[in-house]
Formats: sequence, structure tokens, C-alpha cells
Amino acid sequence: MKVPLPVRRGSFKKSRGPPSCGLPLLLLIAAVQFFVIGKPFPSLLMDSRNFFNLAEEEFIPEPRVSCEFNDTRSDFCEMAGAIRVRGSTSEVFVVTPRRGATAGDVGANATWIAANATSWKMKPYTRKGESRIMNGITEFTVLLAAADEAPACDVMHEDVPAVLYSNGGYCGNYYHDFNDNIVPLFITTRHLGREVQVLVTQKQAWWFRKYGEIVDGLTRHEAVDIDGDERVHCYRRVTVGLRSHKDMSIDPRRSPNNLSMVDFKRFLMWRYALPREHAIRTEEDDGEERRRPRLLIITRRSKRRFMNLDEIVTAAEEVGFEVTASDLMPKKGAPGEVVVGDGGQARMADASATVNSFDAMLAVHGSGLTNLVFLPMNAVVVQVVPLGRMEALAMDEYGVPPRDMNMRYLQYNITAEESTLSELYPRGHPVFLNPGPIHDQSWSLVKEIYLGKQDVRLDIARFRPVLQKALDLLR
Repeated sequence: MKVPLPVRRGSFKKSRGPPSCGLPLLLLIAAVQFFVIGKPFPSLLMDSRNFFNLAEEEFIPEPRVSCEFNDTRSDFCEMAGAIRVRGSTSEVFVVTPRRGATAGDVGANATWIAANATSWKMKPYTRKGESRIMNGITEFTVLLAAADEAPACDVMHEDVPAVLYSNGGYCGNYYHDFNDNIVPLFITTRHLGREVQVLVTQKQAWWFRKYGEIVDGLTRHEAVDIDGDERVHCYRRVTVGLRSHKDMSIDPRRSPNNLSMVDFKRFLMWRYALPREHAIRTEEDDGEERRRPRLLIITRRSKRRFMNLDEIVTAAEEVGFEVTASDLMPKKGAPGEVVVGDGGQARMADASATVNSFDAMLAVHGSGLTNLVFLPMNAVVVQVVPLGRMEALAMDEYGVPPRDMNMRYLQYNITAEESTLSELYPRGHPVFLNPGPIHDQSWSLVKEIYLGKQDVRLDIARFRPVLQKALDLLR
């Protein structure tokens, strides 16, 4: 990787060689200066060098800024011109060729920014509507400034644009790692062909190790921990914030080069060297011994567990599946697991390869379903939705993405009899009869009751047709 050299003056122009002034003339000027004003010759060389550097003063282009603040998921601004980023003070400077430039002058076409504004603030994270989590996100100030008002450049990046975003928030939750970080990063950077530098505020080093294959597929340049970098980084193009369209998915109409979730799936297949692009087609399997479609049941160690897993496995086998149940998260110290110094990278590689070998996946609503991104296309995803008015949320988070990735999706909503909440509350309790006020009162309460206290015991007679439908979809 090419590491840019530090530069201590505010010029974007590369050196064009020595000044055109000839050596005899310089010597004559030196002699006159020495005898008339007594300055030593070395001082003159320095003064003359500064003189000619002034002649090559930075050309400041008219900047262009385009911002989107009306999106419900994230704010982002794309800036072109002479852009300087100082992470130690959380500031981005848009350098203007004249003093007093305003947002209206640079084209910051966002109604949220007043036309006469000379600065505005941004939190570059994709959970814009959630004040509880956004309160902990580092805020950056974008300022319009003349060249002598902006800090001098320490590191020049003339040939590579930058994307600045926060790695904080829900970082560490498997679903949010993809939904809030990876998919938005893909949308924002993939069209740049790895020629982009990621500037990260609230950077989690372990996260970049765990998802190293993905990050390296999006940029060939090292991600910069901008909070801990005292230098001023200078670019021709900078994007503050990430594009985010919908839960775990992409709207091709709004993404650069019309990128889609199928493109994202193929990107993951490339990065993790996954061999299967398409699931089995049972009617096309003409082998001497027809292979049974493989079903992966994602298990959970606590919260929303399958309480009758053995019965579910038996029913799936009777329908015609070859079944494996796994949580895809090996216990610490398990045989073959690299624990020290791995950072989760090997576990990600193993999990992606495991999931890609299956034709269908079954899981209760939860982060384990995020692994559906590694399934082959045409695979079937079956989501079991727990009690508590969770159907719409389940559809948004794990129902839409499979369809956007050319997979099939089935949703099974459990009854009160299939929920272990029936062992904790009487059937006449509002937990069963009217979950609405609980949702209105507090998401924390929803998490505590419906996501934290509930396991499921599937009614096999009721669930069997869903298994049969999943098998039929593979024909």
C-alpha cells in the first residue's frame, strides 16, 4: 500500500522541479544581499525557496457540496474541491477561493442547511432516528473557510477520495455490524473500485480485524483512526456519512451504478471464496442417488430458543431435508478454533463457508438470521416470529433482504400456545391481548419481555406444512 508522505504547507500542487532562475543569477543576488544587508547565503537560499513556493500557491477550485438530510436513516454530504479533515477537533474544512462563502455558494442543496450558513454539524452514523444511540456518536463540524483560515495540510491524498463514518453505536451486534456498517459501506464505496480511504471515528480495531476480508475488498488503503490522528488530511473528494436505504438491503435506484443486494451477495462470495452461487434444484438433480436438500437450523444459547428442537429436526427429515442444527459460534477453546490473535476472522470464514453449503435456513427472529447473506441464491429462508406484535419488524429486518438477494422467504408467526410466555403470564394478560401499549411505552420493555423472556415450542402439526413449502420451493 502506498503511504502518503507528510507535507507541512497548504499546497495541493506537486513539485514541478527547481525554480527556473539560473544559478549565476542566484549567486549574484546572494552576493549583493550579503554585502548590502549582511544576511548569510544559506538564509537567502531559504528565502528564495519560499519565494518560489509562493509562486506555486495552492490552486483552490470552486468547491461543490451535495448533502442529504431528509433521509430517515442517515445524513451524508459529498464534497469536492480542496477538503481538509482534522480528526483531533472533529472538523472538516471545505476550502473556498474567497472569504465569506456560504452554503448557497457551494451548492449544499439540503433544505436543512440555510443558504447563508458557513458551517453545519453532522453525526456520520446510520441510525439517525434513534436519539438514544445517536447521543453517543461523535459529531463533526463542516466549515467553509478560505485557504488562510483552514489548517495547513500535513498529509496529501490527491489521488484517492475519502469516506468518513462512525464505527460506534451498536457495533458488536452481528445484525447491526452488517446493517449499520457493512451494507452502507458497500453502497457508499463499492463503485470506487477500492480506490477510497476510510476515515473512522470511534474506530473499533477488533471490528476491522473480524471483517478484514470485507473491508479489504472495499479499499486497498488502510483505514485511518481519525480520532487519534493529530495530522490534517487533505483530499480532493470527501464523503461524510454513509448511504443507507433500508434494513439489510439496497435500493438499486438510489445507489451508485445501480448496485443491488445481488451485487452485495456476489461480493461476499468473492471475499470469502464461497463456491455455491445457487441452491439445489431438486427436480434437476439427475445423480444416481438424488441428494436431499440441506436445511440449517440456527440455534440460540439463550432467549428465543427452540424448546423442542429434536421434534423439529425429525419433522424436517421426514419431509425430505438433510438437517443440521448449529449456532455457528464455536465455544471458546473448541477444537480447531483459533482463539488468540484471530479477532474473529477465521470464525467468519468458517461460518460463511458452512452457511453457503446449505439450501435452506430456519431460525427464530434474531441476529443469527444475518447469516442468510452467505446462503446461495434461490435458497429458502424460514423465519419463526415470536409473540408480541413482532411481525412487521421481522419482515423488514429478515423478510425483505432474502427477496432482494434472489432467495425465497417464508414467515411463521407463532401462537400464544407456542410461546413460553404462557408459562409466565395468565392468558388474559396484556402481554397476550394487547402488545401495542407495551411497544408505545418503551422499546426496552419490548426487549425485556418479548425478546428476553420468550422461547418457542413449535406445534409440529401446524409447522409441518411450512417445512413442506420450503422443500417445494427448491424444485
